[in-house]
Amino acid sequence: MCGIAGIISRDGSSVSDQIVRMLGRMHHRGPDGCGVVVGKTIQRSFSLEDIDIKGIEGSMAMGHVRLAIVGGMFGQQPLEDCQRKLILLHNGEIYNYRELRKRLEADHRFITETDSETIVHLIEQFYNGDLASSVAKALGYLDGVYAIAVSDGREVVIARDRIGVKQLYIGVNERYVAFASERKALWEIGICNEIRLPPGHLAKLSRDGVTLRKVLELPVNLKTSIYDFHEAIEKYHDALIEAVRKRVSGLEKVGVIFSGGIDSVLIAKIASEFTDVTCYTAGLKGSEDIKYAKLAASEIGLEIRVKELSLEDVEAYIPEVMETIEDRLFGQVEVAIPVYAAVEMAHEDCLKVMLTGQGADELFGGYPWYGVIVERDGYRVLEQYMVSDILNLYRETLEREDKITMAHSIELRVPYLDPQVIKVAMQIDAKLKITSPKDRLGKFIHRELAKRIGVSADLAERPKEAAQHGSGVHEAILEIARINGFNEEVARIAGYNLDESVREKLGSSIRYGYKYGGKKLWTVPDYVQMYLDTIALEQKLVCKSELEHLKEVLCNI
Repeated sequence: MCGIAGIISRDGSSVSDQIVRMLGRMHHRGPDGCGVVVGKTIQRSFSLEDIDIKGIEGSMAMGHVRLAIVGGMFGQQPLEDCQRKLILLHNGEIYNYRELRKRLEADHRFITETDSETIVHLIEQFYNGDLASSVAKALGYLDGVYAIAVSDGREVVIARDRIGVKQLYIGVNERYVAFASERKALWEIGICNEIRLPPGHLAKLSRDGVTLRKVLELPVNLKTSIYDFHEAIEKYHDALIEAVRKRVSGLEKVGVIFSGGIDSVLIAKIASEFTDVTCYTAGLKGSEDIKYAKLAASEIGLEIRVKELSLEDVEAYIPEVMETIEDRLFGQVEVAIPVYAAVEMAHEDCLKVMLTGQGADELFGGYPWYGVIVERDGYRVLEQYMVSDILNLYRETLEREDKITMAHSIELRVPYLDPQVIKVAMQIDAKLKITSPKDRLGKFIHRELAKRIGVSADLAERPKEAAQHGSGVHEAILEIARINGFNEEVARIAGYNLDESVREKLGSSIRYGYKYGGKKLWTVPDYVQMYLDTIALEQKLVCKSELEHLKEVLCNI
């Protein structure tokens, strides 16, 4: 897990200073090494402070900060191919790199033990002068999650895995064309109109702009073919065991973001068969998540660390979390705080890898409104919503949690979003997930698998409770906003309009879930978002153009 960035000058001026500044904004993503390429000059070091770009000029530059997990401490990027024609940056993990390396070693010279070097030699294998086509061919062989950038000296091609586990942003203004793992690196050079590179896409970058191309598909539009309960259990069992195994292989210890809910319990239980596992939980004192997390960890025999939060703790976390996730939307901030607090503990324990249960709700029907959709609109409509939710995971969940873990120099791995797990899940009949129009528990086949591998029925059948509610953070932020003088009347008098403030609504509950029940639970109160907007404005937690937007939105306060 790392951070990558690149910049092309549109007027031919040098960008050596700019690439170092971009990397400086993402140094937390890679404390174990760094490297830059400016023009044809490459520098690598264990510290960004040791990179010396004085006298080095070039209108194209790329850079990398490294968190060493595969290949030890000697795998600083950028990496080159054998002919030194291609230069590669890579953020992510390639799970089949050993197999690919064996196939490539006869014709290619490897100088590191990293999974990243396998990618540059794989692209070299296909390279014929057309960089984008060569990258597209190579991506088809990779089993993993990644954001990569490759240059042949003439152009830059960037690409992202088919699920979108590793985020990558692109920005263009009158001076630069650039990309980075985090928005703030682009803000650093004055780009505020950044967009996400969509999952499964590559982009060609040049001084003329950006060209996008889709090259990988996510297996979500498969026909239902598994109707038998026993077949579903067997295929899901095999896929999930393998997904967890390859994500913890070679690691002495991993952490799990743990709520005591079935998704994190199942992942922790399986992972413990392969390595040492510690569970991490945070929430308000007396919250349901802390209660169930302790019970669950005790039952499955795993170590757990718990952080009990006060109102003061939550209030202190708000700006810190907003800066980290690069978002001020209430629904994103409230979910992020208990995760952030849990990951802090893992960082204190010097962990480098954590697992999460994200993705199971979308794949197996875990949200409380899914059953209501079946009752009102039928299974076909449910399946459409579930596919949409899976396709939105990259922007609604994955980038938030990647930024949280990387703020603490920890890599997050997501077993439920292994392509084979997704493929099996999408082939399973929806009636094995939501068993009837009256089913409000959901995830039937998922819960049955948990029981099969030794999770008690009490744990397996715990109803879904969103992290912000199970941790108590939702109500805490509402109270904090009121303590700070924000309420419905204040928002009304100020003429505050949430829809004018928030340009992108993230989260299935906010997009449509509230229509199927629990509207009060899932609708964002204007005064709370107004409170968060005020913090973002006062502490300058967003880019310059967004600050100007907030000044207009909050002008009557």
